[in-house]
Amino acid sequence: MKSAVNFILITFLLGFFVSCKSKTIDTTINTDVPKVAVKTTTVIYGEIDDIVSLNGKTVFLKKDAVISSITGYVKKVNVQYGDEVHKNDLLFEIQTKENRALENSGLDQELASLKSGIVSILAPSDGIISDLNANSTGMFVAEGAQLCTIVANKEITVLVNVPYQYNKWIKINKACKIILPDSTFLDGNIVKIMPLINAVTQTQDVLIKVRDNRQVPENLNVIVQFVRSNHSNAMLIPKEALLTNEAQQAFWVMKILHDSLAINVPVKKGFENNRMVEIFSPDISVNDTLISEGAYGLPDSTIVKVVK
Repeated sequence: MKSAVNFILITFLLGFFVSCKSKTIDTTINTDVPKVAVKTTTVIYGEIDDIVSLNGKTVFLKKDAVISSITGYVKKVNVQYGDEVHKNDLLFEIQTKENRALENSGLDQELASLKSGIVSILAPSDGIISDLNANSTGMFVAEGAQLCTIVANKEITVLVNVPYQYNKWIKINKACKIILPDSTFLDGNIVKIMPLINAVTQTQDVLIKVRDNRQVPENLNVIVQFVRSNHSNAMLIPKEALLTNEAQQAFWVMKILHDSLAINVPVKKGFENNRMVEIFSPDISVNDTLISEGAYGLPDSTIVKVVK
């Protein structure tokens, strides 16, 4: 009887060990699943600005009209359209009607050639010649007629139409950044805020003085950025690490645990710029690892493989 009991006990124990071994093998096979390759980034502390971006255009405010001081005929044109001139450069010579009549009579050529009947028109300022109306000799011009315009092209100003909702952040001497179409930028300061509102657009004209000496053409469309607020100890991540739905009403990140498990963590979005975005979440800390590439469409608790 005792031998029979021992035989049954031994048989039961052998069956139990075999069963445990089989379960261990099955578990190993089930965890050997394909892993999604992803790239990662880390959460950092940093400073970020709340930036308002508005459209603007370059303008030249100083434009000097060059006028004829007498009635007569254009004797000499010393400039061409687009020429750069300096103050007191000779632009035109205007011949009086009397001198021209004497010259055409042929009676006294020496008397007709005297400078007393010819008036020199000089440049009143430095700049570029534009609107060249007197472009050829022999033209008749009346006293006060505009011969050309000199544009002070080295004094660049940017005109911005600012919605009134931003009025409290727009102050004289406030610094701003001007981004050109070639992605370069200039620094400027607000110099004038017009006390008028456009009745249709409800915007206010603001003039910005450019501090750089770079030559920029007039009527160039630019983007002007003002800093509205600043966070100095913000939790920042690259913009590509932040995920959202189609309506952009919910935001989340994919956080990596144990070097291979990606979990979905909801976050709130704060300030952002062209590279970084501020996030808020009690479940995210500085130096946490997040997926920066390959997270789109990943379900929660996905096994991933981090690649460089």
